[in-house]
Amino acid sequence: MRSTSRKLGLLPLVVAVLAVVATAGVGLAGSTKACTIKGTNASNTLKGTPGADVVCGLKGNDTIDPGKGKDIVDGGAGNDKIVSTDGAEDQIIGGAGVDSVLADPIDLLVGVENVRYNAPYLSQFDFSGATFTVGSKKFTEQLILGQIAKQALQFAKAEVKDQTNCCSTSVARQALVSGQIDMYWEYTGTGWIVHLNKTTPVNNAREQWLAVRREDAANNISWLYPAPFDNTYAIAVRKEAVASLGNVKTLSDLARLASTRAKDATVCTNNEFFSRDDGLPGMEKAYGFQINRDNIAKLETGVVYSAIDDGKICNFGVVFATDGRVEGLGLTVLRDDKQFFPVYNPALNVRTSVYQKYPKLFRMFKAISLELTNERIQKMNADVDIRGKFPEEVAKEFLASYGLTATRK
Repeated sequence: MRSTSRKLGLLPLVVAVLAVVATAGVGLAGSTKACTIKGTNASNTLKGTPGADVVCGLKGNDTIDPGKGKDIVDGGAGNDKIVSTDGAEDQIIGGAGVDSVLADPIDLLVGVENVRYNAPYLSQFDFSGATFTVGSKKFTEQLILGQIAKQALQFAKAEVKDQTNCCSTSVARQALVSGQIDMYWEYTGTGWIVHLNKTTPVNNAREQWLAVRREDAANNISWLYPAPFDNTYAIAVRKEAVASLGNVKTLSDLARLASTRAKDATVCTNNEFFSRDDGLPGMEKAYGFQINRDNIAKLETGVVYSAIDDGKICNFGVVFATDGRVEGLGLTVLRDDKQFFPVYNPALNVRTSVYQKYPKLFRMFKAISLELTNERIQKMNADVDIRGKFPEEVAKEFLASYGLTATRK
């Protein structure tokens, strides 16, 4: 697994570590007084003792084995190789250069470019005796995310009640608030615009997550760390129709088409997008146009994609940006040139009472979330919708492939 999956959530602890060992001199963290084992400016082989050591490299390409005990390792400058597999909770700071680490899953890492673990990363978590009810909405991506949460918790020895594929956005939210489910994946933009009734999205992804997390705390809902992929709404058209529709490439182009050639501005949508503030009404208001309501067909979400591709009912339709069918059917996504649509990063929403009882859920699902990139979720969605795999199968492959439930080679 990549070390970038471990950086941000460790910040408070890393700051504490640096406060202990950082003054001046050795790499990021070392000083001549703090380091119990210290390298030179050449390439060194540094080995710790059975006790707790502070091992500090300098500028060379060092090979470091901190030994047993709860150690602190700062590689310093240089391309360092660090092996820390004694089972203790070590703190490893890569420093400048390209560093490689073989570590225990419980080790705390920051600034390390290449990471391998000697066991599945999720093996450090034990929720024996806990029971969680996991829900999800009723479309492919949500089914995959729900299965990822379910299988990860089961790997950590929890009992899981499966309520995935249960409901729409509003019903899933109500189920969480009322305690019918303990968790489900929600999108930051949806939380902000739909659940919290905010009219203006926050364009910065991290600031949007922080804002919705802060505001939703009053509703006893905890937003865990978000995934980097952005499943924003988008409007798509079949590629072969772009030229005949006036070379429409942006939502502003669609607005002009609706004004000049209204009969060609036909749109397929699902019920949610038709009525949501972050859907069709908000988009029309932001771009200053309105689709003739006789030109709008409301369909099931999955049918919209094939209807766009077919072109008989509609030339345009609402899609999710990460849906594998966009590429699979050869659809062209219109650019949101006024940046109307909010950021939709998914994060596991957990009832606060559950989260307070099991705070390690944050670290566990941060590791999972950070592996969920746009490219990976698009492939998983396509595996289900285009290649005919089951969401359970795709989730299992994801967790194993990225070292979460299997040791990554």
